[in-house]
Order: sequence, then C-alpha cells, then structure tokens
Amino acid sequence: MTFYYFINCVLLTFGPLFFVYKFTPLSEYGSVWRCSIALLGYIFTQICKLLIIATVMTPALVYDYLVDVIGMYWVLVKQQKASLSQVKILGVAVGWSFGESLLTRFVDFYVNARSMQFDWKHMLTAVDANLSLIQNISICCLLWLWSRGGQKLPIAIVIAYFLALTGFGANLIAKGCLVLALSVSTLFAVN
Repeated sequence: MTFYYFINCVLLTFGPLFFVYKFTPLSEYGSVWRCSIALLGYIFTQICKLLIIATVMTPALVYDYLVDVIGMYWVLVKQQKASLSQVKILGVAVGWSFGESLLTRFVDFYVNARSMQFDWKHMLTAVDANLSLIQNISICCLLWLWSRGGQKLPIAIVIAYFLALTGFGANLIAKGCLVLALSVSTLFAVN
C-alpha cells in the first residue's frame, strides 16, 4: 500500500508537468533542451541563493523570491532563443517547476511517503507543486511582458504577489487564493 501511495504522490506532482509539456506547443517544437536549460538555471539560482543567505545572514524571505525572479528573468530573457513567445515562457516555467519539484519534493516523497502510515502532508505537497506550476507560468508571462515593453504593471504585479505571499506565509489555501489572483491579473495584463 505504501508503494501505491508513493506512486500517487509522484504522479500528482509530475503528471501536470507532463501534460503541460505534451499538450502545448512545447512538444511540437521539441523543447526538451529549453526545459533543461531552465532546470540548470533553477539549480544555479538555488546555489546563488544559498551563498547569499550564508554570506549576508539576513532572513531568507527577503532574498528567497527576489533571487528566484532574477534567475527566472535571466533564463527567460538572456538564455532562451525561441521563435514563439509561448514556447519560451512555457519552456522556462515547465523546466523551473520540474527542477523545483525534483529537488525539493521527490526526495521527501521517496523517504517519507513509503512509511507505514498515510499522511496528508505529502498529498498537500503534491498539490502545492501544481500551484507552483501555475505560479511559475504566470511569473514567466509577466517577466516576458516586462522585458518586451516599458510597462511597470507586470513587475508591480510580481512584487505585490510576493509581498502578499511573504505576509500570508505557507498556508496552502492562502497560496491557492494568491495564485488564482496572480493568474487572473496576468490575464488582464496580457490583454
């Protein structure tokens, strides 16, 4: 039974990433390389974040989101060459989310989800991975809009979202509401 629980958590975490890759223009353009560059960008960003936190010794919340946004911007604008903007945005978002899920959630699932007792914590972590995918798609879209024009609205939405996320903490319901608000505001910013 514990093996099925582990498989369920892994499929709930990585299944939406597969579906986003398979049923969007990413699969038509063979974007495995774009997603792997975003994965390497995520790893490099996390190493830089750890070095900054270890050197400056200030609260991690201050640098946590800022370094992630800078790293995502660097991968999105400076490293990706694509013909379609949606391929570029989705490639970075899927690669970034895959790296985040692989490096932060998979080991926890493997070690703890195979225990003898069922715990809802792992299912909520898998749902949080899906919220992170939507969050990363919205942030990549807003960063792309900000880099293409001189608009201040997309970067203001990103800053307001991360300030609200820092204020609310790690509550899953609050994060879900904030991700919904971020995705709706992204739709309004695009149109």
